[in-house]
Amino acid sequence: MIWIRNGRVVDGSGAPERTGDVLIEGDRITEVGRLSPGRVDERDPALETIDAAGKVVSPGFIDMHAHSDFSIPVGGGPMTEKLRQGVTTAVIGSCGMSAAPVNPRAVRFFRRFTAGMFGSECPFRWNSVGEYVRYITEAGHAGNVVVQVGMGNLRLMVRGLLPGRSSAGQVKRMKETLARSLDEGARGFSTGLIYPPQKWASREEIAELVGVLSGREQAIYSTHVRDEADRVEEAMREALDTARRAGVSLQISHHKAVFERNHGRVRKTMELLSHAREQGLDVETDVYPYNAFSNIILPFLFRYEPGLDRSILFLSMKHHKELEGKTLAEAAAAKRRDPRLLILSMALREGVAGMPIAGFLMSEDDVRFLLGHPLASIGSDGNECFGGRSHPRLYGTHARFIETYIVRERLVSLEEGVRKMTGMVAAKLRLKDRGLLRKGYHADLVVFDPENVRENTTYQDPVRYPTGFDAVIVNGRVAVRSDVQTAARAGRVL
Repeated sequence: MIWIRNGRVVDGSGAPERTGDVLIEGDRITEVGRLSPGRVDERDPALETIDAAGKVVSPGFIDMHAHSDFSIPVGGGPMTEKLRQGVTTAVIGSCGMSAAPVNPRAVRFFRRFTAGMFGSECPFRWNSVGEYVRYITEAGHAGNVVVQVGMGNLRLMVRGLLPGRSSAGQVKRMKETLARSLDEGARGFSTGLIYPPQKWASREEIAELVGVLSGREQAIYSTHVRDEADRVEEAMREALDTARRAGVSLQISHHKAVFERNHGRVRKTMELLSHAREQGLDVETDVYPYNAFSNIILPFLFRYEPGLDRSILFLSMKHHKELEGKTLAEAAAAKRRDPRLLILSMALREGVAGMPIAGFLMSEDDVRFLLGHPLASIGSDGNECFGGRSHPRLYGTHARFIETYIVRERLVSLEEGVRKMTGMVAAKLRLKDRGLLRKGYHADLVVFDPENVRENTTYQDPVRYPTGFDAVIVNGRVAVRSDVQTAARAGRVL
């Protein structure tokens, strides 16, 4: 039994905070509010008491957009980067890339071409989603996960990296694999339409696959849209039309508009979302609280523009460690090479996906507008790098949202900010008995002092955990206490 006393209860619904207690028995919340006298025996040696006076007690945060599926099977599934910032549930398999389903062709792709993004340590001791779920369940993992199936996996399995349209027979096989994966525990289907081989899929192919979700009430379609730059509005319309035709729930992943000439266009795209919502489409988006995205550098070789070299920061490399934390302009000057030629020469050693970068091509005004929008929840888009350098969003997304945008700038209220990280996401995912502090709900909670939450991570020193989190509880077990992770592995596949 865990008794959280005298906290500022912010229940995840957006309702005003109130002072009260939360009682946990087993994996459930059994009381919220002032406990009646004698309800708890304070002499019980099995009772754990957490003094939350002056601290916020809220539902555990839900990361709407994560890439943890490749790291969870490694090292006992600690999910430290999530839990240390209050995240008790992560939505994985995002951007059309998931750890399952796979076959040898897909595994070769992930080991060779995406090792720079997801690492090469993933064991891939499974083929199907069902086998993946069994593997991580038996091995144990510290946080909850919601599994999605990536379109990239489906295409890789039937045609590898071949460009062009899939045949009717190949689409049929992909649809069958997707349907089987949903039956085995996946709750969604994701696309990343800027990445090979997904970028070569036609609208009709995508619509065929999204149609598999139709009639499955808990299933969601999430998409990294086809263009986040000059054609962002067209890409948004494609996603909306696809979801509308299939009658499925739609999530626009990590919404943004890149390059200065496109800054401000998110106001138009959000009008499109709002209009679709008014017309009955279940559509929302997510956003991370940073004005730099992260990706591999190679696509920018073919989209090079004046000034781009000053906006790109190298994050992690195996063979050019001296360039980590430098901009492309600084690296080109140090090597006395043209930026594009430098990218090519480095790629020969680092590999196609071996040079993750941060791209400072977004507008802070756009980020603030999206963070405050009622249809936008919070997702990190963080890639676990097994201790290597990464974008700060991996370690700091939810802490930064609290520290900078709730407390310092008051962009949204505490109650609304917590809703964006909890109840809003749980409702979107149709997670039963999660995302709110309610009697009978699963005991995923976080206790934190918003005035003292610190992000700590930076672009130059990204491997730093946030502080200010007194307790993180997953399914009734304490996973973090006073910013220190415990050995608990209470996570579940939801």
